[in-house]
Amino acid sequence: MSRTQIQLALLAIGLIVWGYGQRVEDSRLTLIGLAFFAAAFVARFFKKKQPPEE
Repeated sequence: MSRTQIQLALLAIGLIVWGYGQRVEDSRLTLIGLAFFAAAFVARFFKKKQPPEE
């Protein structure tokens, strides 16, 4: 699974959980959804190190 697919999955899960948390007015679910959004954002900074060119 590529990093982009993982980011998109985290974003989709975050959106679903956050939306459900808003719908049922559960602050814990809302915060968990926001945590998934944050994880997707932080994943942007973990890039593969490129091997040095010869």
